[in-house]
Amino acid sequence: MKLLDTLRSNFTANIVCAVVQLLLVFGILVGVVGYISFTDAFKEEYASTTYHMADTASILVKGDEIDSYLQNGGNSDSYRQTKRYLDSYCLRMNLSLVYVIKVDTSDYGSFVSVINCVGKDTPYTEWEVGHYREAENKEYINTYRDLYNGAISYGTIYRTRNLRNAPPHITTLVPVKNSEGKVVSLLCVQRPMEALTASRRPYLITIAFSTILLMMLTAFAAAFYMRSQFVVPIRKVIDEAKRFASENSAGEKLGDNISHIADISVLAASIDTMETEMLRYIENLNAETAEKERIGAELSLAASIQAGSIPHVFPAFPDRSDFDIYASMTPAKEIGGDFYNFYMMDDDHLALTIADVSGKGIPAALFMMVTNILINDRAHFGGSPAEILTFVNHRILEYNPAEMFVTVWLGVIEMSTGRLIAANAGHEHPALKRADGKFELLKENHGLVLGALESARYRDVEIYLKPGDKLFIYTDGIPEATNGEKNMFGLENMLDALNQHKDESPQEIIEGVKERVNAFIGDEQPFDDLTALCFELKESGVRRLTVDASVDKLGEVMDFIEERLNECGFSPKDILKTTLSAEEIFVNIAHYAYSGGEGTADVIFERRDGEIALTFQDRGTPFDPLKKPDPDISLDAEDRPIGGLGIFLCKKNMDSVTYAYRDGCNVLCMTKKMN
Repeated sequence: MKLLDTLRSNFTANIVCAVVQLLLVFGILVGVVGYISFTDAFKEEYASTTYHMADTASILVKGDEIDSYLQNGGNSDSYRQTKRYLDSYCLRMNLSLVYVIKVDTSDYGSFVSVINCVGKDTPYTEWEVGHYREAENKEYINTYRDLYNGAISYGTIYRTRNLRNAPPHITTLVPVKNSEGKVVSLLCVQRPMEALTASRRPYLITIAFSTILLMMLTAFAAAFYMRSQFVVPIRKVIDEAKRFASENSAGEKLGDNISHIADISVLAASIDTMETEMLRYIENLNAETAEKERIGAELSLAASIQAGSIPHVFPAFPDRSDFDIYASMTPAKEIGGDFYNFYMMDDDHLALTIADVSGKGIPAALFMMVTNILINDRAHFGGSPAEILTFVNHRILEYNPAEMFVTVWLGVIEMSTGRLIAANAGHEHPALKRADGKFELLKENHGLVLGALESARYRDVEIYLKPGDKLFIYTDGIPEATNGEKNMFGLENMLDALNQHKDESPQEIIEGVKERVNAFIGDEQPFDDLTALCFELKESGVRRLTVDASVDKLGEVMDFIEERLNECGFSPKDILKTTLSAEEIFVNIAHYAYSGGEGTADVIFERRDGEIALTFQDRGTPFDPLKKPDPDISLDAEDRPIGGLGIFLCKKNMDSVTYAYRDGCNVLCMTKKMN
């Protein structure tokens, strides 16, 4: 009891107790408000990111084909392709479900499944095409109605209770429209919300722990402050004077109210002033030095990250002998705004990218990495370079408060044919060297830079490369490199440097151009990044013949194929089977592909391990001859339906026959094993 009475009468103890009580109340209020705000903010963030996921996924769904998907039960190439894209997107984004439904608009109380994709490690089972289901509740029904009627652009539904063994999740619904702008179905994305439930408990624990810790620290500080006012004011003045004299460093401020005695307060204030004046210069110098060291370390780390974000190990494809590639980027400063990239989209298609971001330094580097990621990710969903650049332009304009822009050259090379499809968004003209020629600029129409205008449109340009051809793409840092007399290096000097090394490897070509540029600018600091990429197509087992799609060209086609088959050592019997099959395909193209008009056909002969592949391409009306069922040869000729026998014989004569409509072309490929 004596101890309690002593504490109650002690001034310091009363102050500490009052502070602790106030902090306790404050901590409880902060915890409650923070818990509510934390939950709301987390939900808002989930809703925003999940909407963008759903919006991106809806691009992959063709609204005009929803009804055909349901009628065919999903048995179409278009359906299967869309399903694969959505399956990949669901797994990649770590989603629980991605599904497309068609709602009964009579009362919006039920729907049928069109496409259903289930994520990894989820309790759900994939619905079949046409699966019928009632709406979960009125919230879903109202959301369906508002989306179909255009009252809202997307809907968000949270499920944290009555989950039926499913984890808490958020479902975002966006409309899928047909080409007439009418809502024909809904795409729904379900995303688990484990992070919300897992984060709230640690948040409350942190608040409680912080409050307790703050109470303890405050109690100690209050007790120490009270003691210092009445017990040791003179001792602090003496100790501080001795410490500063020996260490010459900043210490705890004494203040002019260290004591109620006026002389001691004046002495303490004088010591504080002396320390401040003597240390000001040292503090400023140390701060400036530390800031420079920090900036230098951050720039070095940023440069390392940037260098690691683009291919930098060469040879890049050591197992490929049909082409060679090399690239180099030398930033003008620690980090730059240029970038290049290249990657195999599949075994036969190589994507090449080079770009130049407006501005310099860290902002340009960040913008560069975002653009690179957008192009790379969109390219893996398919589409021509012009379509990819259009998509990336729209995405950049959505989130570009700094109003930066980027020039981009994007091309895709088909190795088996040498076909290059490219699109240019305000970038420099590439330089092309044919096998028996020299480097010359390949001039094409430019589109607008990415990030400038939402309505910008881009156009694909198509050329064919042959073995020995080389392609050089670069940024304006090379032709605009400036020497001490303010003269630019220029395109003529660049082409001259290229042609000095035109017969060398891509790496030697780029290094030769860089040496020429460095010699030109001398001791001048480069103003812009020096970035270049060089590609060389080499000889492979692929031969190509392009002719008019006319029966008059049949002899030329047969000679081409028969010569290739003889080179491969085929027997007369296999040559006959192959040429008969090839004749059937080419004659069909000549008669029907262009509906009486003019056009060309490509015949591509490829020698592979143990087999040959014979591919026919045309840009005529899309038509899959393999969809037609095989004729019943057990029937008499007069009893069988007309047509289909030629393709049937091709299937019998060849080991495999496949068809695809790709990049605006009918592509039919036949293979035959070499015995």
